[in-house]
Amino acid sequence: MIIWLNGPFGVGKMQVATELQRRINGAILYHPDDIGRLLTKQLPQTLQKANFEDYPEWRQWNYQLLKKIATSTQQTIIVPMTISKQQYFDEIVGGLQNEGITVRHFTLAATPEVIAKRLRQRGNLNNVFTLSHLKQVAEQTETPQFAEILDTNEMTIVEIANTIAKQCSIRIKPAITNPVLQGLVQFGTGVRQRFH
Repeated sequence: MIIWLNGPFGVGKMQVATELQRRINGAILYHPDDIGRLLTKQLPQTLQKANFEDYPEWRQWNYQLLKKIATSTQQTIIVPMTISKQQYFDEIVGGLQNEGITVRHFTLAATPEVIAKRLRQRGNLNNVFTLSHLKQVAEQTETPQFAEILDTNEMTIVEIANTIAKQCSIRIKPAITNPVLQGLVQFGTGVRQRFH
């Protein structure tokens, strides 16, 4: 099974993905943006695009890699990645589903105020790319085509992970009950994300 976490930048996809990976036995955390960074590094500046998902190669390579992992292992694959265009969603997620691969797609939604607060907590509020895409992506990912929308405004990372696991009928390990330790885990995730 693939669990795809969509939603606007700053909503908490990576935090939720890391929580799910930690609590699902043998789960794989897959980073589609690694392919985007490779393309940006290898292509001359004249061929570079502002958004990874606009590269046809990005969509094709991620589709192929996810298909290979999903058909070669029994592990749960967690993919925290915003896809803002229905065509791109259909190419990757639709293509995987057409191959008979179970993809559960969740769009994490939150108000701009909540997202701004989360970005402030991560020290990422002034990220130009994030701010420039925040409103556009929020509007596009909250369309009917992007099913299973979770309103995360009043939910913690643990509660979001619990909800997703329950909806996917996946048994997960208990959450960390110590709020200080849970905070440290989430802080570590934020630090790794900034330098990934």
